[in-house]
Amino acid sequence: MLLFLFCLCLGAVGVGGIWACYDANLLRYVNWLATMMTQNRWITLIIAACLLLLAILLLFGVVFHSSGRKKEGGNQNVIIVGEAGANVQISTAAVDCIIQQQKKDYPAIKELESKISQSADGAQILLKVVASAEANIPELANNLQNSVKQQLENMVGLKVAAVKIIIADVIADNSAPDFNIEKKDPTL
Repeated sequence: MLLFLFCLCLGAVGVGGIWACYDANLLRYVNWLATMMTQNRWITLIIAACLLLLAILLLFGVVFHSSGRKKEGGNQNVIIVGEAGANVQISTAAVDCIIQQQKKDYPAIKELESKISQSADGAQILLKVVASAEANIPELANNLQNSVKQQLENMVGLKVAAVKIIIADVIADNSAPDFNIEKKDPTL
């Protein structure tokens, strides 16, 4: 908000300077303001110091605020393996790669999307699944939950707090009849 007001003031000064070049009355008001500023130097000094302090605080506030976000965002792409003080981390991309291998074991899964986050109890895994219409959905979901949890705990040593599954869609297999019938030669 302060940055917006500061930019608005700078824009007004710029427009006023351009306008003063073409309007003699505005130039008289600027001269009157300059005269008042020189006659009341203490008021001018206080206002100028406040504006300078505001500009410095605004500059440092923007710089430190944006640098803090970058550091915080970088840690969200890794999950701690083992205890909280452990020096081993695994990227969420690597965890997703392990999860995507589950599609080979479950042909009823047509698409699999994962969201991985860290909690105090361990990794929280959210899976969005597009399944085949012929699949037994409760059985598929239960088996996938157990399989993902075992795979991550055994392969990586990652403590998995929960594996939640959302069936995002159910699609039918492409078993429709083929309508591309070739035209037969009547002479045959």
